[in-house]
Amino acid sequence: MSLICDTIPAMSTREERLAKNEATSRQINEGIEDAHAGTSSTRQIRMVCECGMDPCERLMAITLSEYEQVRGEPTQFVIVRDHLIDDIERLVYETDRFVVVAKREGTPAEVAVAEDPRS
Repeated sequence: MSLICDTIPAMSTREERLAKNEATSRQINEGIEDAHAGTSSTRQIRMVCECGMDPCERLMAITLSEYEQVRGEPTQFVIVRDHLIDDIERLVYETDRFVVVAKREGTPAEVAVAEDPRS
C-alpha cells in the first residue's frame, strides 16, 4: 500500500484524477528545472501548466527564481490563467504570464504535500 493511502483519507474519483494530473505536471517541471540548472535564474523558460485539467498541454514562461518561489510551499502550483479549479484551490497571486494557486485545506493540500517530490 502506498504512503498516500496510509495517510490521506479516501478521495473521490474526481479528486484523485486532479491530484494525479497536478503531480505529473509538477514532476515534469522539476525535470525541466533540473535541465536548466546553471543557467541564469532570471532567464524565462517554458514550463507546463500544473493544473488538474485533463488533458492540459499549455505552456507558460517563468524564470527559475519565480518557480523556486512557488515551489517554496508544497501546496502551491503554477498554472495558466483560467485553469483555477475554485473548489480545491485558491489564488495566491498572478502575473501577466502565469497564476500561482494554493490547494485548499483538507484533502487537496494533504495530497499536494504527500506528492511533493521535494518532501
